[in-house]
Amino acid sequence: MKPFAKALIALTLVTIATYGLLVGLGMAHLVLGPERLWPFDMRLLGYSEADARAYLSLMSPAQGEFYAGTLRRIDTAFPMLLGLWMGCCLWATTRNLHPWSRVILLVVPASYTVMDLCENALIADLVLGFHTWPDPELVALASSYTVTKFVTLLVAASLVLAMALGHLRRRRG
Repeated sequence: MKPFAKALIALTLVTIATYGLLVGLGMAHLVLGPERLWPFDMRLLGYSEADARAYLSLMSPAQGEFYAGTLRRIDTAFPMLLGLWMGCCLWATTRNLHPWSRVILLVVPASYTVMDLCENALIADLVLGFHTWPDPELVALASSYTVTKFVTLLVAASLVLAMALGHLRRRRG
């Protein structure tokens, strides 16, 4: 097995393990109230100011510290790992393209990574100020980054899938 393939397998396993830890801890500690409100960064369609207030009103100081501390550190590693994994997959499946085209394709998973990291910073601002009502502009901005994160993830994953299928077709063809 080639070194790149071994590295990609290792990266895949680390990325999956990190995601499992992130989701497991988030679901265990940050799904709040009898309504089972999900953490901000797991809401595909974003959230309103009322949603943010409802969620934050249920959050304890310890949960706020956990969300903006331990979980944020894991959620900093995960998007970087996933972006790197998608970039490696694209690089491996586009050997037939011009080098600059390959580099440009890497912008797609990188955009997901940047959106997720920015979203994390904005959510930390919301959560660390949980004892005060959130600024409506901050809620709107954080929510827009949450939605954009999921859109860029969908685009990046679709690109990886399309390139992988094209690569498999060329190898069989």
